[in-house]
Amino acid sequence: MHEVAALRGAVATALERMRVAGGVRVTHIQLALGASGHFSEEGARQHLSEMLAGTAAADATLGFDWIPARFQCFDCLRQLESCAPVESLTCPQCGGLALQISHSDDCYPSEIEIAFAEDRERARVG
Repeated sequence: MHEVAALRGAVATALERMRVAGGVRVTHIQLALGASGHFSEEGARQHLSEMLAGTAAADATLGFDWIPARFQCFDCLRQLESCAPVESLTCPQCGGLALQISHSDDCYPSEIEIAFAEDRERARVG
């Protein structure tokens, strides 16, 4: 449920930035998501399409930037960053099991494109 709340917050932020900038609709939302959170692109798109319905961002395109988690190999102690699923990560150096040592549950709009009524121009708000 934490993920849904984070997505709601990102949608609220995008709509608020549009309102403050004087825009009439959001045309694109680029989200930064922590790869080690419980997000998948498919799941995030599904939740977002439901949340955006009936809003000024209903037709916005969506893009995703994944923030990697940090791992350490249990065998050789090498540290690495990856966006791979936690359960399938092995060390590229020795093939050992890599354990997650830090992660990010971030979810925020890193870029928002908005349209204005007077000239239909798009503007990026970041």
